[in-house]
Amino acid sequence: MADVTALTGVTGDVGGKTLRLLREAGAPVRAIVRRPEQAEALRSDGVDARVADLGDRAALTRALDGVDQLFLVTAATRRQAEHGANGVRAARDAGVRALVHLSGADAAEHSPLPWAHAIWRIDEQVRASGLAFTLVRPSGFLTNLESSAPAIRRGFLPQTMGRGVIPWIDTADIARVVSRVLQDAVHDGAEPLITGPELLDGRGLARALSTGLDRAVRYVHLPSRAFAAVLRVNGVPAWQAEGLRQQFGRVARRGLDGIDVRTDEVERLTGRPARSVADWARSRRATLLG
Repeated sequence: MADVTALTGVTGDVGGKTLRLLREAGAPVRAIVRRPEQAEALRSDGVDARVADLGDRAALTRALDGVDQLFLVTAATRRQAEHGANGVRAARDAGVRALVHLSGADAAEHSPLPWAHAIWRIDEQVRASGLAFTLVRPSGFLTNLESSAPAIRRGFLPQTMGRGVIPWIDTADIARVVSRVLQDAVHDGAEPLITGPELLDGRGLARALSTGLDRAVRYVHLPSRAFAAVLRVNGVPAWQAEGLRQQFGRVARRGLDGIDVRTDEVERLTGRPARSVADWARSRRATLLG
């Protein structure tokens, strides 16, 4: 039997897309999910699915029995670093050969962003684990812009990044890279920084959205605290709103933690260039414009 690849986060964006690509390629996969009903739905679709929470190291170790490599995705919660540590330790306990971690371009020890600091801590555990590994480090997810859809429909992009630039990436491109890495199954400690093809400030982002949607979208700069207040009104938890305020109002605005670097790693690793913001917006027109 071919070596099995296990994945966490398969009910989410990048994890779900990666699972689909691996299945299309005929790779043996195992989905690790938190709830029995999720496992049943996957099994009914022919996927080997096991129930284990990233908060339960013992259950996760059991779920990883017989697995060759693990794609570890952790959600941005207050327990993210703990969940990542459990994933690394369970992989080692279960005898997993290699680990691929969905890291981040802005992962940094002293980051003001709780998720970027958590991802840095997980990366450190992966490096020290003794396992073969690859750290995939994507830039800002374009899907995060979908939360601004109500404003985009009215012709505005409210943000607080100012003249700071981000090489926004389509999560489908992230999944293509991860799928390729997992199919090749060669892990030598590489840490590819994967980005979209353009470095865009707030106004450039709005212009790209305008092109893709064939509708004028204007960047509206908000003071960072006003930006956080808007997020809170829209139901974002206080800790997350503060993190996003720091992400765009400080890190992106000032180009900290390598957030303003563009690479061609997507094309190098997959043979196809990363998608532009305009092309992504065109493909997501129904979602963004309703």
